[in-house]
Amino acid sequence: MFTTIDTHVAGEAFRVVMHSSISLLNESLESAEHKLQGNYENEKNLLLNEPRGHRGMHGCMIMPSQIADYRLLFFNHSDVSDFKYEGLITTITALLETGNLKKNADDVYKIETTNGVYSVKVAIENQEVRAVRVENMFSVLNEQHPDYSSVTIDEDRTYFIFPLPDTIPGIQLENLANLSRWGLEQTIKLKEENIVFDGVILTESTATTPNEVRTITFEKDGYILRSPGIDSTCAVFESLLGSSVKVEALTNTSVFGSKLTAKLVSAPTNQFSVEAEAFVTGMNQFIFDQDDPLKDGFLLA
Repeated sequence: MFTTIDTHVAGEAFRVVMHSSISLLNESLESAEHKLQGNYENEKNLLLNEPRGHRGMHGCMIMPSQIADYRLLFFNHSDVSDFKYEGLITTITALLETGNLKKNADDVYKIETTNGVYSVKVAIENQEVRAVRVENMFSVLNEQHPDYSSVTIDEDRTYFIFPLPDTIPGIQLENLANLSRWGLEQTIKLKEENIVFDGVILTESTATTPNEVRTITFEKDGYILRSPGIDSTCAVFESLLGSSVKVEALTNTSVFGSKLTAKLVSAPTNQFSVEAEAFVTGMNQFIFDQDDPLKDGFLLA
């Protein structure tokens, strides 16, 4: 049996595993990550695909840590990054709001991941988390081409950023079919050229409001990210700074209307902070049955 807390940040859903039959407690973090990613396919698929198919669901597994408030491991669908800053926000929110983590006096919490130990600052009132602030490590502009730019976040995840083509009127829901077709074509093209990437970002901005953009992010399989994306927001910010656009903050609005704002923390390394609120949407209990002919769950078309 698995017990989970479901959460979302700006529309991006995360399933936080609180109780599990997967035994990783006596493993080092690297060994636990390797074991989780290389095994338990049926269990992970059940958690990601039920109830009845959700490609946008991300999995988070909570474990005790000797150097931080807790360990966090990710498990995701194929073609999805193994690390999400949003996971830091959703897990700390779920743990605090359900009483599974004691409130710290300074409201600063450390989260151990395979990418390092991250500190998050929490604004909490009456056991309700109002906001969580996270900072990326740094970002690098790899290439600034007239037709696109390429940015790597934390030496780990690379995004290709394109301006809105003339063939699409705008990043609006009424243009979703054209946007989806464009995104799928771009991800297929990058794969065919054997280019390593974690996402493709389409941007829409105006000269009058350089600190505001609309974006849509496509993951490696062409799936549309439900939120503006913290990585995406930082990547677009880095691209703007690389093209000599001087702004201290950038607000990114998704095609679905949700927003994230990044602020410049450190100019030399182009480090950014993002503050966002997560929402606990429910709790689930799952039973893994080896005899179930659909034990992996299933995605609806």
